[in-house]
Amino acid sequence: MVAPLVPDSALHASLLFAVGQSQHTAEPPPELSADMMDSVSAMLTNQDTPHLIPLVQEAVRAGQQSLERNPGLTISAKRYAEIRSEFIAKHAILSSKGKQIWPVGATTILKRAGGSWNAALRAAGFSTSKQQTPQGFGSARFTPEQFSNAIRTFKSDAARGNFSTKLQHYVEWRKHLVKQGRTDIPSGPSIRNFYGSWSAALSSTNAEGPAEQD
Repeated sequence: MVAPLVPDSALHASLLFAVGQSQHTAEPPPELSADMMDSVSAMLTNQDTPHLIPLVQEAVRAGQQSLERNPGLTISAKRYAEIRSEFIAKHAILSSKGKQIWPVGATTILKRAGGSWNAALRAAGFSTSKQQTPQGFGSARFTPEQFSNAIRTFKSDAARGNFSTKLQHYVEWRKHLVKQGRTDIPSGPSIRNFYGSWSAALSSTNAEGPAEQD
């Protein structure tokens, strides 16, 4: 089962959260829209981290306040991904089948914005980033068909070769193909971010092969 579509408000909240992490203001931060509060709270609850709701809402409010004070505020895709990874590791947030992790991945944000980080920033009210998406970062290099084909081919090869479909085996499988000159195979983390989780990626095709979570 592929994870449900992430609401735009949750995508925007992820960006506000990233810039608000390090912000400390004396004034009361602005209230968030009910839609944003509900969508973020629902995703945090769904990933079994409802205890993080107060902390997250405080950071998102701080990000919103910073954006209102500084219309030129921006954040690069690389920096966003670093902040998100640090938060996920700190709170031991785990992906699982049918769930979208919040804060959402940078590749999810890119996908929704048609592969343009600047378009994603503008949609959330940020200034455009001077640092464009780094080459090789996330899903911007690959089409949905390439993601699907990579998973389908990997599962087929795994079935024929009698090896499991764990993420670590995909990484080794891809490394072998890259050495042969293939440039159309997304990395394991890119696939996981594109689909929301590794198990969701495996479930997205009809190819044979045992599905195992990372």
